Amino acid sequence: MRIIFFFFFFCLGHVYGQEQVDSVVTIKRSSFFTDILSKKGGAHCFQGSNSDHYIRYNSAYLRAMPIEFLSTSTGLFLHFGHSGKLYLMEDRGDSLLYFVRQDRTINYNYNIGSVLFNNKRDIYEFGGYGFWKSNGLLRQYNFSDREWDILPVNLEVSVPLVSVSRMGAWVDTSGDYMYVPYQITINDGLSSVDNGIKIDPTSYRLNVEQRKWEKLGVISDEALGLLKTSNWTGYASERGLFLGFTKGLYYLDFLSNQILFYNDPNLVQSLLRMQANMLSYYNGGWIYHLNPVTYKYDSLRFDPSLFKSTGSAIWVKPVSYGAWAGALSLLMLLGLGLLYRRRKKKEQPIAPFSTTTGLAGTLRPFTETEQSLLQLLLSRSDKGLTATITDINYVLGVKDKSPGMQKKVRSDVINNLNEKYAFVTHQKESLIQSIRSESDKRYFEYLIYPACRETLRQLLT
Repeated sequence: MRIIFFFFFFCLGHVYGQEQVDSVVTIKRSSFFTDILSKKGGAHCFQGSNSDHYIRYNSAYLRAMPIEFLSTSTGLFLHFGHSGKLYLMEDRGDSLLYFVRQDRTINYNYNIGSVLFNNKRDIYEFGGYGFWKSNGLLRQYNFSDREWDILPVNLEVSVPLVSVSRMGAWVDTSGDYMYVPYQITINDGLSSVDNGIKIDPTSYRLNVEQRKWEKLGVISDEALGLLKTSNWTGYASERGLFLGFTKGLYYLDFLSNQILFYNDPNLVQSLLRMQANMLSYYNGGWIYHLNPVTYKYDSLRFDPSLFKSTGSAIWVKPVSYGAWAGALSLLMLLGLGLLYRRRKKKEQPIAPFSTTTGLAGTLRPFTETEQSLLQLLLSRSDKGLTATITDINYVLGVKDKSPGMQKKVRSDVINNLNEKYAFVTHQKESLIQSIRSESDKRYFEYLIYPACRETLRQLLT
C-alpha cells in the first residue's frame, strides 16, 4: 500500500515538473499597452482577458489561469494568477508585443485570489487561497533568483479574495501603503457548516517598507455593505476604490476615510457594458479600455471631483473599555444628581459664577447630553487630542441622521454650551473651539480652550 501511495505522488510530481509553459507570450500590438508606461503615476493592477482574439500562447495550463497586468518603473508585466508566472513586455517594433517570461516559479496554487501590486520597481503579491485555507502572506518577486520570497510581517491579515469584478484591498499610488478594509479568513479543513469562513471587520493598513500592520479601526456597516453587494468593484484610483451599482457610483476614499456618491445614469450604463470582457484601468480622471475582439481602444471621462460626501466613514475607532466605564460612571453620577434635585423642595436658579462664592453654590447649568459631550471634549483635550465630527455625532445621538441635520444639531449644542459657560463664569473666551483637521482641511475638530478647563472641571463635579 505504501508503495502505491508513493508511486502516485511521484507520478503526480513528475507530471507537474514536466509541465510545458510558454517562454514567450505574444499580444497583438495596440497603443493601449504601450501608452500605460507613459501615464503619470502608472496604473494599478488590472484584470486581463483570455480572449484568443488578441493573446497567443500554447500552454493549456496558462489558458486556465486568470490574467493580470501591472505597470512598474521596469515596464509592463503580464502575470498569470494562481501561478506566480511573470512576463515582461518587449516592444520589437513589429505587429506584435512580446511578453518574455521572467520567473522560474516552482511553488504555486497557494495564491488564488491574491493582490498584486508594486512599489516602484519591486513587485509584491499579498494573501490568497490555496491548500484548503486562506493566508496573509506577503511575497516579493526576487529579480535575482527569479522566485517569490516570503517577507516577515508583524501580523497575519487575511484579505477578501480578489475576483474579476471585485477588489479586496487598495494600494496607494506610490505602493508604500496597502489598506485592507475588512478580512475574510477561510479554512475548508474545518467541518463547520460555513466551512470555516469568518468575517473580521477590523480595518488595517500595511507599511510595505517596514512590513508592519497598523490597526485603523472597525469597518462601518455602510462600507461593509457596499463592498459586499456592489455590482462591480473594478477601478482603483489615486485615493481609493470605485464601487459600481445600477443606482449610482460610490467612492471609498481611503486617504480621507470617507464614502462619496455620484449618480450619472449614462456613465453607469457605459461602465456596466464595459465590465463583461474589456481590458480597462483608471488613471487621472479617465478610464482607458480596449475591446479584445474589435481591438478598439478608447477612453471615458470619469471625474472623481463630481462625487459628493455621504457623511459616512469607511472605518470608525472603537470605543475603549475605559471610555465605556467612564461613561457609565458619569451616568451614575448624573442619576444621583437628578435624584438629589428631585428631593429638594425648591429648585434654586442658576447663579452666575463669582470669585467670592466660587462654584460651590452654583447648580450645574448643563443637561445630561451636554455634560456627556463636555466630558468627552475635556478628556480628549487633557491628552492633547481633539474630538472629530463623528465623535460628537455619536454622543449627541445623531450619527444616523442626515449630514444637514447632524450639522444643525452640532452647531446648536456647541453655541448653547458656549453661551451658558460665558453667562456662568463671565469669561470672554469660547469654551469649545474648533480647528482644521490635519488629515483633511475640509473638516473641523473640536477641543476645550486650555484656560477654561479647570473651571469646567469644577462645573462638572
